[in-house]
Amino acid sequence: MRPMLPSLAAFLLLVGGFLPPAADPPAIAVVPDERDTVNLPDAAILQTLVADLDGDGAREVLRLVRGPDDEALVEAWAQGPAGWVLVDDPLQVVPPSRIGTRIDPVYLATPVRMLLRRIDGVDRVTVASQPHFEEIDVGDPCCLVLEDVVLGPGGLDARSVAEAIDFSDAILAIDLDGDGTDELLTTRSLPPLGDIEFPTEARVHRWDGSGFLPPTVTRLTVGSGHAPRLLGDSDGLPGDEAMFVSGDPGVSGVFRVRLDAGDLLATDGADLPATDAIAFPATEGDGVALVGPTIGFAIAPWPAGEGVGEPTTELTIADGRIVGVAAVDGPRVVVHEPRTESLRLVGAPAAAGPAAVTVTRSPAAARLEGGPLVAYSGPIPGGGADGAPAVIHQGRLIPSPFAGPFDESSLIASLAGAQPVGLAGPDRDLIVLDHAPIGFQPPIDPAGGSLLVPPVRPASWTSIVPVEVAGEREHDDGLLEPPIRDARVVDGRGAIAVGRAGFVAEVGAPAGSRVYVVDGDPSVVRSPIVVPDGGRVDAPFPPPNVVTPDARYRAVLLVQTPAGHAYQATWDVRVRTDPPPLAVGSSTPFGSGAVEISGTTQAGAEVRVDGQVVEPDADGGFRAMVEVPPWPTDVTIDVDDGLGNLATRNVTVIGWFDYRGLPWVPISAALVAVVGVVLFLRVPRAAPLPRREDDDAVYEEIDPDDDRR
Repeated sequence: MRPMLPSLAAFLLLVGGFLPPAADPPAIAVVPDERDTVNLPDAAILQTLVADLDGDGAREVLRLVRGPDDEALVEAWAQGPAGWVLVDDPLQVVPPSRIGTRIDPVYLATPVRMLLRRIDGVDRVTVASQPHFEEIDVGDPCCLVLEDVVLGPGGLDARSVAEAIDFSDAILAIDLDGDGTDELLTTRSLPPLGDIEFPTEARVHRWDGSGFLPPTVTRLTVGSGHAPRLLGDSDGLPGDEAMFVSGDPGVSGVFRVRLDAGDLLATDGADLPATDAIAFPATEGDGVALVGPTIGFAIAPWPAGEGVGEPTTELTIADGRIVGVAAVDGPRVVVHEPRTESLRLVGAPAAAGPAAVTVTRSPAAARLEGGPLVAYSGPIPGGGADGAPAVIHQGRLIPSPFAGPFDESSLIASLAGAQPVGLAGPDRDLIVLDHAPIGFQPPIDPAGGSLLVPPVRPASWTSIVPVEVAGEREHDDGLLEPPIRDARVVDGRGAIAVGRAGFVAEVGAPAGSRVYVVDGDPSVVRSPIVVPDGGRVDAPFPPPNVVTPDARYRAVLLVQTPAGHAYQATWDVRVRTDPPPLAVGSSTPFGSGAVEISGTTQAGAEVRVDGQVVEPDADGGFRAMVEVPPWPTDVTIDVDDGLGNLATRNVTVIGWFDYRGLPWVPISAALVAVVGVVLFLRVPRAAPLPRREDDDAVYEEIDPDDDRR
């Protein structure tokens, strides 16, 4: 067992202390392993909470899941010598609505949720459900059913703790009188009375040691259709108060609901147009922190039976949101202003420390902005290791492992897509995380809220992680460069080219991690790929269905680890569907049987000349020598760009002496001249015979008009 540490910050401080963000971090090829992390089996999760169900000091993990026949089941997981094991068979708390081919309307679409309440400081888990029993000719359908989940020597069991009453819209576990035992506050909206009254019926169910007594009923004018929330102790009197935030005409604003005499309830209006509030000491005791678009942010006293007093602290905030309360040099309200990205830690006037700091998100949390996963922002249920309030906002833990009074640069993991359920283990050294597949889903408050049919979160899962592992920052700020196949780098900026089939990323990550593929349209995300026990999985990236030649898009890969870490890889992708360019030439050295084949093509392509592999240079140029006979011969050049696109050229070459390249026109003219000269010189000519001395022949002209007739 690890010794109990004073706070969650101490866990993180032991691990590594303050880690300043790197200016230009390198990327990692494989997501590092996460030690001692446990993944519970996948299920259709409706709700998860942490409670010491059997009173042994170690907190168990309870999950409300949807069964195979549409029933609602409670699983209890406990830590034993062999690790986390399922305690007994899952407990059915809502029967199936389908029995064979018949639909049972009683249990069809039944609202159900678990509540964590305390009796003298001991945890109790109550399942509240509302089957649709029809009360014919008697009244409205009913009933609200309350059952405690009990873990004893005989295993997991359910025990009824109240008589069934009519429907409720919401339920809240709250210690209204401050005696250490929670009451139940149930509410039901009533039809409007007149033009401006929107009444809500509120009922207080008090615990008598073995069950809940029949409730006392109070009609409150706080608007209709709103669920009560836990405000805390804002009036300084024993016990906590509930809160309604109403937007109904005539009754808009924040209303406080407190216990009055006879277990009836009283309502105090804030008289300020606030949109959110939380109990916080204005001076030495009671008080409330409020936020709204017209009032900004204010901390003020709120005595019982009165409106909010004069603020002791005011801030000009146009668009604020209360994240929670954290213990940093005393209690502080953590307020986020999205428009200016300011995070303000506001305390009472006498408290030391900064009133506001600039948000420094973890780089991984910043990369997730606009993506399918969102970094968690909100309180850690139950606080840190010592129960002190702690908040996580945009990749920052407050309080954080700081060296001085406060360090606004202290970062932790982004908790991407993960909702902290609470701390478990005998020393509260394990954090339970529910992982949502896409986007941000508000956590289900274990104290209660609206009684609705819970949506099944597809592909959701639960992990149990050592606190110090969950608190570590992502390695290299979450920048990932996994190996890829069927793609080629095309420039110095890392752009890649792919073929018609796309490419594949080879992802290495802790077992149970989810891998998300986002290609082309960022709003379309395919189902996550679960990393198996081997820690390796292929993530295919088929290109978008576009007809544009040489189409381009941005591919994004997200890895969500069991510890809530987020890693991201991005590629600028060009889709190539045309054959690679290819220009080819040849030359034959005189008297050589080897012909030189040369050409240019796409850089990085595979070139084969007459079956011989040739490596092109950085510009795509290539040369090869091919042995050929001294007569015309065809040589084939094949180019494969590695993306499924081929180009082929045939050239005819001649070995030893390639006469095709000679200047045949002047050569032909010269040959003709030579032949003419030869022929001229070889033509025979007649020569006169020498005259003999006795030759008296003379030439006599023959006259055609000779008169010899």
